[in-house]
Amino acid sequence: MESLKLQRIDFFLKLVAASECSDEEKGLALQWVSELTDELMAKIRTHEYNRSMDVIS
Repeated sequence: MESLKLQRIDFFLKLVAASECSDEEKGLALQWVSELTDELMAKIRTHEYNRSMDVIS
């Protein structure tokens, strides 16, 4: 699931970079992508933490 989200984010960024969006629109797009990646990074950090706790146990 996370892999699919990352693929969509990558595709979206490529579309924005190649488009004729205004600087304001590109800024909003980057902000939106940042919010999406924050969610994914939180999941990754939780997963890594849980794995490290399993190793300690």
